[in-house]
Amino acid sequence: MFKRLFLLFLLVLPLWLLAQEMPFRVKSSSRYSVSTLAGKVVVDSTSYYQLRLIQEIAYKKFGMGVDLDFLFDKNFHIKKSDWDNIGDILGKIYYIRYGEPKDEYYGHFGGFPKRSVGNGLVMHNYSNMHFYPDQRNNGILLGYNPEIPMEPKFEIFSSDIERAPVISLSGRFQPLPETSWKYTKDLELGLALFSDLNQKANSKYIARKSQIDKPAKGSADALGVVSVDYSLPVFNTDKMVFGNYAEMAHIFDHGTGFILPGIYADFNFLKVNLEYRMHGDSFIPGYFDNFYENERFNFAEIVDESDPELIDYQWQSKEQSLKESPAAYGFYGKVEGKAADRVKGMFAWQNMYGDGANKGKSLWFSLWVDTRYKRLENVAFNYSKTRVNELSLGKVAVPRAQMSGSFTLLASEKYKTYIIGKYSEKYKDKEGGINWLKDTKRSVSVGVKVAF
Repeated sequence: MFKRLFLLFLLVLPLWLLAQEMPFRVKSSSRYSVSTLAGKVVVDSTSYYQLRLIQEIAYKKFGMGVDLDFLFDKNFHIKKSDWDNIGDILGKIYYIRYGEPKDEYYGHFGGFPKRSVGNGLVMHNYSNMHFYPDQRNNGILLGYNPEIPMEPKFEIFSSDIERAPVISLSGRFQPLPETSWKYTKDLELGLALFSDLNQKANSKYIARKSQIDKPAKGSADALGVVSVDYSLPVFNTDKMVFGNYAEMAHIFDHGTGFILPGIYADFNFLKVNLEYRMHGDSFIPGYFDNFYENERFNFAEIVDESDPELIDYQWQSKEQSLKESPAAYGFYGKVEGKAADRVKGMFAWQNMYGDGANKGKSLWFSLWVDTRYKRLENVAFNYSKTRVNELSLGKVAVPRAQMSGSFTLLASEKYKTYIIGKYSEKYKDKEGGINWLKDTKRSVSVGVKVAF
């Protein structure tokens, strides 16, 4: 009887959760909330019924999210391999956080859906959740802002404390806080180090045994990057801040990139950045990006020149692709705006030029609206395409592009119950055009959340 009711529940609730789907979150000031999601998911070519219980707790500066993911086979037997060691148990923690970046101490443990450092010349929108929840990385970020002269700021980040594959160390300080010249007293200098300690760490999530039975051979040597930058506000009032910045980054044993210069204006409700970028051979701006976990060590197509229809595959790291990245120059711009905390939007682009630099163009767009219209709490939309051949706004479904939309409905004000829905599309990274039916990975999700 239980099996029939459970199966009926799965059929009635229109929910399909892909491996990359992240837990829902509702903007609220409640101390405790719980979400229940159910559906079907395919793991390594095997279909499972899925039941997820997502619980969030908030108290003062402390917050915690737990994502309990239960997979059942066709006979409703639980997938025990997801619960048989301490690493699996830790993987059920979505996040633990304390404080904010403005506090003296702050920290975050668990998932990082979007992580940038500095101006994004090296790490831009990096995520350790690309294969979530199939691969659950327990990342950690620790920050310290000691209240001493020169106002230093320190951060240490690791994408996973167990394997520690991607790490960054960054620090900033004001070298001339006591100067009487107003144009230099707010000067801030920064230094950051980045490394991928094991570029093959994601190999088992790229190629399932049921798809390609070819071991991930080759070097797993660490890749290292260093960057230095400065930021200098030259006009600073309560209503406006105007300044400039610059940055240089070098990938060890490879190339060097520059932001020279960048300017920004912050009007509180609107912030605008515009920067000139240039780099030599063997350098990619935003090397650690939201696709990095998928690209760090992946299969590359090898076409036989004598027989174009004969295609083989071999492992290739993203570091190896640096050899195919020629020198380029161009611009990066970003516009962020908000209106009375009810509308928040962002539009950014990068356009690079140079001989053979045909993948130096990127675009990012996001919009969040607190509608407050009847029961519709909010809606959101996101779209991005990175390292593509052209920025044509009319072409949405292109390789290395993805988009998503979501909404939140108030089901019961008395019981603080919300219905949350999300739809997303990710387009395959391939040569040529995108077949919308075959080359698109879709996710349709519907869930219920109760806030206490």
